[in-house]
Amino acid sequence: MSAVDVERYRRDGYLVLKRQFAVEALDACLEDIYAVFNGMARRWRLTAPEARDLPSLTAVMTAVFDRDVASFMAAGKLAQHTIALHRLGCDEAMLAPLRAVGLQAPVIATRPVIFIIHDALKVPGGYHKSPPHQDWRSMQGSLDSAVVWIPFADVAPGGHALEVLPGSHMRGLLPTEEDAFGHRVDDAALPTSGFVALELERGDAVLFSSFLVHRTGQAGGQTARLAASYRYNNVLEPTFVERGYPNPYIYRPDLTVLTPGFPEPERLAAVFGPHQKVAAE
Repeated sequence: MSAVDVERYRRDGYLVLKRQFAVEALDACLEDIYAVFNGMARRWRLTAPEARDLPSLTAVMTAVFDRDVASFMAAGKLAQHTIALHRLGCDEAMLAPLRAVGLQAPVIATRPVIFIIHDALKVPGGYHKSPPHQDWRSMQGSLDSAVVWIPFADVAPGGHALEVLPGSHMRGLLPTEEDAFGHRVDDAALPTSGFVALELERGDAVLFSSFLVHRTGQAGGQTARLAASYRYNNVLEPTFVERGYPNPYIYRPDLTVLTPGFPEPERLAAVFGPHQKVAAE
């Protein structure tokens, strides 16, 4: 990354990284995500396409959604824990730009977040397209914390593009109002114009400050817009250290048995019993 790129990032609050990630890495992520939704398709005995591309994944997701919204949501949550997605978050292609813009010691803020945007996949009662917001409100980490946003296919301005408000990171933490999304920036704090829709090719990414105001473009196409967001703090940023590394994310298990009566001993015997083939030593 050049000095000009770094200065542009500091001025605008974001930077488009062209051809930053290998398409093979993105293919691996799609494979893993497809496997999750295909598992739910098999549960409901739904027919799934053989291909593992985004149109096929869209078809599988739509079929699951139409059959059972709760299954769709469960698959969407589990997809955020797939191996390829986490591997991408620790790749040098991810970390090098973070260090270049000043995060001397990047640390993962939370698990990757997958965004599935398609008009046929709007969950009743939930939010659909992200309203104007700042990610720092949910992170509350280092002042230089950053986000890397990666689409899994080309994204044009008319395809639910990521829309950013250049320079808005310099305005600090803006007031918010009630919204199903959780932390929508108050309309009174936003200009009437100025958002920029980013056109991205597969393999591109957007690096932006967690204070940058951004949103999902309203117009979309026939295929789901699938993207992943990775969030990072800087271990060495002084205010992050002084505040004792605050972390607003709550990780704790629900110790109740979620499937009553499960598992029965017979099921465990089927998994671990002597009839199972054991790999040669």
